[in-house]
Amino acid sequence: MTTSGRKWAFLSNCLTSAIESEGSIDWFPCPKFDSPSIFSKILDDRTGGYFSVKPDADYKLVSSYVGDSLVLRNTFTTSKGKLEVTDALPIGLSGIIRIYDSKVPFTVDINPLFGYGLTNASIDYVDNGLIFKNTSSQEGLEVSITGKHTVVDEGIIRFFPGKGNIFAVYSKDLRYGIFSNKGFVYPEPRDALNKAIDYWHDQIMLAKEINMYNDAYKRSIATVLGLMYQPSGAIVAAPTTSLPEIVGMNRNWDYRYLWIRDASYAAEALANIGHLAKSRRIIDFMLAVIDPSSKSFDHPLYTIDGTPPPPEETMGWLNGHLGSRPVRVGNAAYMQLQMDVEGAFMNALYTYLMLTESTEYAVESWWAIESIVQWTKDSWDRESTSIWEERQRGQLIGETRRHYVHTKVMEWVAVDRAAKIAQMIGYSEKAKEWETFGNRLRDYILKKGVSAKSGGFVKYYGANEVDASLLTLPLYGFIDAKDKRFVATLKRIEKDLMIEPGLLLRYKHDFLGKDIMRPFTLPSTWLARVYMRMGDSKKANAVIKKLISCSTDLLFFGEHLEPKTWEPRGNFPQLFPHAGLLMALAEYDNPELYNM
Repeated sequence: MTTSGRKWAFLSNCLTSAIESEGSIDWFPCPKFDSPSIFSKILDDRTGGYFSVKPDADYKLVSSYVGDSLVLRNTFTTSKGKLEVTDALPIGLSGIIRIYDSKVPFTVDINPLFGYGLTNASIDYVDNGLIFKNTSSQEGLEVSITGKHTVVDEGIIRFFPGKGNIFAVYSKDLRYGIFSNKGFVYPEPRDALNKAIDYWHDQIMLAKEINMYNDAYKRSIATVLGLMYQPSGAIVAAPTTSLPEIVGMNRNWDYRYLWIRDASYAAEALANIGHLAKSRRIIDFMLAVIDPSSKSFDHPLYTIDGTPPPPEETMGWLNGHLGSRPVRVGNAAYMQLQMDVEGAFMNALYTYLMLTESTEYAVESWWAIESIVQWTKDSWDRESTSIWEERQRGQLIGETRRHYVHTKVMEWVAVDRAAKIAQMIGYSEKAKEWETFGNRLRDYILKKGVSAKSGGFVKYYGANEVDASLLTLPLYGFIDAKDKRFVATLKRIEKDLMIEPGLLLRYKHDFLGKDIMRPFTLPSTWLARVYMRMGDSKKANAVIKKLISCSTDLLFFGEHLEPKTWEPRGNFPQLFPHAGLLMALAEYDNPELYNM
């Protein structure tokens, strides 16, 4: 197994996704992002399942994307010739297309294991194909093959030089699969490949152009869009589960859900780069799950169909990535009380409305705006968990509630943006009422959230330490970046959390009782944006350049970075840093965005 995530590629069709490593599909949940994976090698090298294509001789491999798409081209070069394989997930179908053109023999090894490696597949051989069946259900994986080949063992096929394709399609019910009487409705693989290339090209073209770091910019656009579940408009925080934050430890979580906070940030980023339709789809999804009679978002995260996520459970039969156990499905963070998420959502909605001037949408959303403000007014003085979802010290279930300053500021953001939207659509009395309340809340935060000793903001009321989320205070307009209280905060963050220029920890002390000396990728984008607001574009550029240099070979970010090697850690690729980079690059190119 490839141990370095720097070699991973990400494929998506906005229904599900795949992670590929050196010609091997090692992750593929079916039929959607949060379904059990039938290839899970990233979580267990021995029993995870995979779908590999490799030459029969030693090779050198070059992987690149076709244009700006999420269609991958692998070129294997041997002493006797090349094998070129182009991989894509077809739009609208849970499947994998692998088009090959080879001058040398090569081997395909298909080993699906259902239920995250729990259930072996039976195999039926048909003309020009194979059917892998889950013996305990009707589901299966059908694989059609063109080109000269011979079956050498179960799921192992030897191909001879030439051109052809391998088309694997997941079916919930094989009675309606590609080898059934309904098979004529499924696409011809090369046509589906071309449609996928065209789709991604068109999506990237819809975004505004920028003048710097164009490759990383376009890769981040494709990644953010590739994390969207198109049927509902939901967007997952990452397409994988249980890739460890720290190898060998148990900090392994399932991120295949929509987090209100992460999704709001993505919607804001997409709006700022001109992808307004996709931004609105994400906002529409979040509007649809608002509870107007209680806490606006009952849960901090939701499944991609809008329901609460399943309980957090472990899959003991999997050894974990690089031996990092346990492997988890579900996320117990859904039980936490997170009070910052309403503010994140309101800021995304406000950004969209300002850029579109859509008063009709604002009026249509008024019921939600009113309910969010009412909840905030009724509950602003509650303790809650933080943006970092810290659990109880030494425990993996539970939460640590405090008066976190970032959370309090996001409650102010909820009210402030609501007042601005009310003013925008002519609801002047509400705008004045909410503005007055927002000013009182802001004054209280400035009184309680600033340390008399340091003169700067602290992580939570009464604390002495800082955390990276305080960088967002000027980004949301709570305080000017040049205000002495924030300048003092920035100096503390640079001193205590910056482990290398441009790379930051989230916080100094971890809730599991250890210092976490792992840079977190998102705060680098905040730091760059802060430097812009301080008028130091040189420093901002340096941070952006440093962050991009820590991306993978194919310009992807994980949640964390392994010190010195800069390999990605945590689930991959991660929505937050890609959305954050879009925000930073958009603002660098157009400073008017941070004056809205």
